[in-house]
Amino acid sequence: MGIFDRRKEADKEKAGSPLWVNAYVPSYNFDSDKNGNPAGSFTLNEGVATRLLKKPNEFYPETPRFLLLFLSTTDKKIIGMLPYDKALKALEPYQLDETKEEVIIRPLSYSELTGVLKG
Repeated sequence: MGIFDRRKEADKEKAGSPLWVNAYVPSYNFDSDKNGNPAGSFTLNEGVATRLLKKPNEFYPETPRFLLLFLSTTDKKIIGMLPYDKALKALEPYQLDETKEEVIIRPLSYSELTGVLKG
């Protein structure tokens, strides 16, 4: 069962909820961190409810580490990145709902995004 099939199963779990149906599912990208080390990444967009995997390494075992990129629609650029686990922990106050495999992060403002980045 692939990543999209597993996410469809989670959709069935929350099928009656517009929150889950309408939340953005970010694509997996393979990037590098600031030091050029390889890492998988997902993007959290300003102003958009987003579904994030709790443990992306279970879906992408070949990827050594993961990053969460913070994208500003105000500035139209990536304003920062955090290690994925650290980012999920920092985003806990903004979590709307969760399943066994995913969480939904509510739409964040520019100042909230920068606040998460500053820690």
